[in-house]
Amino acid sequence: MLKKIAGISKIIKESKTFFIAGHIKTDGDSLGSSLALASVLNRLGKKASVYYADEIPNSLKFLKGSNKIKKLAKKTDTFDCAIILESLNFMRIGNIISPKQAKKIINIDHHMSHTNFGTINYIVPSSASTAELVFNILEYMKIKLTKSEAENLYTGILTDTGCFRQTNTTAEAHIICAKLMRFGINVNTIYKKIYEKNSINSLKLYGIALRGIKTMINNKVSYITLTKDMFKESGAKDNDSHGIIDYTLKIKNVKIGCLFKEIDNNVTKVSCRSVKNFDILKIVKIFGGGGHKNAAGCIVNSTINDTIKIISNILEKCFDKTLGI
Repeated sequence: MLKKIAGISKIIKESKTFFIAGHIKTDGDSLGSSLALASVLNRLGKKASVYYADEIPNSLKFLKGSNKIKKLAKKTDTFDCAIILESLNFMRIGNIISPKQAKKIINIDHHMSHTNFGTINYIVPSSASTAELVFNILEYMKIKLTKSEAENLYTGILTDTGCFRQTNTTAEAHIICAKLMRFGINVNTIYKKIYEKNSINSLKLYGIALRGIKTMINNKVSYITLTKDMFKESGAKDNDSHGIIDYTLKIKNVKIGCLFKEIDNNVTKVSCRSVKNFDILKIVKIFGGGGHKNAAGCIVNSTINDTIKIISNILEKCFDKTLGI
């Protein structure tokens, strides 16, 4: 990995123009890493811009640089380097640039399911977040971070570890956070800006959804459904549902929690969480999904009710040891 970091450092030093992006439906890790990188590169005299196809979640708009994010690269734009973060493949960032528009591609990710589409692929599945990998690169390059850059990277680690509660939280994650704190960040303020600034409509959505939380398979699995009607009734927006899946594992004896979100009449997004010994990545891979052992997701081309039945049948086989997880 040190050779890859050295290779990335070399490309960064030799390049002048940068395209930086992460996956669609961005989260704190992807966005925080992107903004920190862009800020550092611009301070080094480079020309770096961050691009995201979707709207930035309200809870992350406090991150410095988020107001300068671009939607789409022009077809005539060319870049010395494209840095792609947390993406299963190049198209996971959305149709906002062609790979041919970048002379070199740096692929940075921490998911087990990934493709090596970069000139250099810095993939570390054991890492809790992409932000940690970006920090490793910047530390190798002996870059002294600004306070806002440290805040952006800390946000990535905080959100991707579920506030350090999830099983992917490592000693290395805590060590890097300790280093980031030395740049003067206020961790309590960051937490409050992300998790304690919900809209009232978001809380209404939580109430409607949690009222219908259910268990199945002898109470080993719990699940929450989010339908279009629920969003309409509450007045909530798509990103107002962030974090609701965490409630599925708060029930005693539950091993796996699922969130079924209606995208369209025949399209359902499935998000899964599990306790340490249950590998739900194996389940979502059946549908072309990805993620981590204890946090993964996929899209199922079926109605939300049919999707619940489909996933339920698979999980029953898992617990019966017909299909191991």
